[in-house]
Amino acid sequence: MLTLEQLTDFCQKHEIPAFRAKQIAHAIYQEGVESFDDITTIPKPLKKLLSENLQISTVTPTAQEMSGDGSTLKILFKLPDDNTIEGVLMQFKDGRRTVCISSEVGCPLKCKFCASGTLTFKRSLTWEEMADQVIFFSRYLRRQKAEVNHVVYMGIGEPFRNYDNLMKSLKVLMDPEYIGLGARKITVSTAGMVEKIRQFADEPFQVNLALSLHAPTQELRQEIMPIALRYKLDDLMDAIRYYVDKTKRRISFEYVMLRGINDTEKCAKQLAKLVKGMLCHVNLIPYNATDIPGIEGSEKATIKRFQEILEEAGIPATTRVSLGQDISAACGQLANKAQKPFATKK
Repeated sequence: MLTLEQLTDFCQKHEIPAFRAKQIAHAIYQEGVESFDDITTIPKPLKKLLSENLQISTVTPTAQEMSGDGSTLKILFKLPDDNTIEGVLMQFKDGRRTVCISSEVGCPLKCKFCASGTLTFKRSLTWEEMADQVIFFSRYLRRQKAEVNHVVYMGIGEPFRNYDNLMKSLKVLMDPEYIGLGARKITVSTAGMVEKIRQFADEPFQVNLALSLHAPTQELRQEIMPIALRYKLDDLMDAIRYYVDKTKRRISFEYVMLRGINDTEKCAKQLAKLVKGMLCHVNLIPYNATDIPGIEGSEKATIKRFQEILEEAGIPATTRVSLGQDISAACGQLANKAQKPFATKK
């Protein structure tokens, strides 16, 4: 990603009038050009100079999968060091066009139900690599005369392990010079890094927070989420209460429904007791099939009853509409497997 500041410095270094930097930035982020040659407001010699010295994006689409119903596009991105990540665009019937981005190459958390956890952790992404995933999909939608209206940091990796780069990427997404997305249209998901939840609560913006809870007790949570061995449930819930009290914003609890593991009526009642009285919403997630042995999704009737128990206890709850299961693009399925060569235009 090229910022206006970087473009300004480049122009100054090469004795190019300063106004050119704004022209270039406007063409890239407001018009959605994909190469310097596509910019119509600058002379050919400048296009050549830019092409020889700068890159518009740090992520390169190399493979893609489109779901059978056309709602979900998964892209395999190659990074400058040849590592790969996946990003997903989901277009819902209600008009939401949500981009799900990754924050790390691989994931070290190893949640027992998540395909991303089977990947070897390589490194965290730069802020440019995170932002460029959104910018890519923004350009894609612009060709359809549409735009991104939601971004979720729920792809490969734990965003709070990469906190400084996360913050820089958020600022870029919210900056009207680039994407200009409202803070409340962005959600960051965490598996439960207590100190970072508290730090996030103190940030001066209104970006949403989602907690991947997935179990109502410490014992069960540490069985399926190794991170719980370090961050105990009591401490985690204290941090969540701090977040809610400090921000006055609702917390979303993500809860993947696993057959015979965390989907019993007892679990539903324990969960209701755990979150009772909080400004919150429970998002029940039907498990999306992976190759992980011994893990299966709950029956629809089980999920429905689980939700009813929560609602009877006064806990707002919904069941997530999952898209892209047929191309392994849904929650918990990302594992860098997109295979079809990327089509450069649509």
